[in-house]
Order: sequence, then C-alpha cells, then structure tokens
Amino acid sequence: MIIKKLLGHNLLFFLAIISTGLLTWASLAKISSPVGVKIHMSDKLAHFIAYFVLTTVWFSFLFFSERQNKNLKQSLWIASVMCVLYGILMEILQALLTTYRSSEWYDVIANTSGTIFAVLLIVLARRIILKIKLSS
Repeated sequence: MIIKKLLGHNLLFFLAIISTGLLTWASLAKISSPVGVKIHMSDKLAHFIAYFVLTTVWFSFLFFSERQNKNLKQSLWIASVMCVLYGILMEILQALLTTYRSSEWYDVIANTSGTIFAVLLIVLARRIILKIKLSS
C-alpha cells in the first residue's frame, strides 16, 4: 500500500514534468561555472547522467502509473523514443534560441547513450521491476 501511494500517478507525473523542466532550463539557460577548472568531457558525462535519469523517470511514470496502464515494453519504447527526440530538440533549440550555448552532435550522442544505458538496466532488472509492480 505504501509503495502504491509513493508510486502514484500524480507523484510520478510531477517527477517526470519537474525533471523535464529542469533539463530544459539547464539546456537553454546561460550557466557559468563558479569554478574556473574545466574537466575534459565532463559536460558529456552530465548529458549522459541527465538523460539516464530522464528516461528512468519517464519509464517509471508510464509503467507504474495505473492510469497509463502500459506494459514494460511499451513504457520502454515510449520513454526512450521520447527522450532521444527531446535530446535532439534541445540541441536544435540551443542553436536557434541562444547565442551563449552551442549545439553539438557529441551532446546528442551522450544524451542517447544515457537513454540506451537506462533501457539496458531496466531490461536487466525487469524481473525485479515486475515484482515491484505486482506487489504494489
């Protein structure tokens, strides 16, 4: 019962919208590093992690929400395609809407890699995920 309340439709939808909104802001806002130290390719790691989280959150909403009523395969397909397209859209918008951000294909690759890694982990953990859904 507790898990069902924690994984309720409204909370999952809220988390999905908030994570998407934060990622949109981070993709389009002018953000300056407070520290002058730059780590090579660290932004690609940030892209990878952000899209891993985004894919996981949207999958959770689609799969665990009683109102969505999607199976594991449907939830994975919808979440992964949506996140990959969203990552491409953010790169296009950076080029079109900002002068202080640059659009890079390597960012699209990092975004897509994060999504693919999330999908792989979900597939590997599918038995556990299905048990959680059945027990809630």
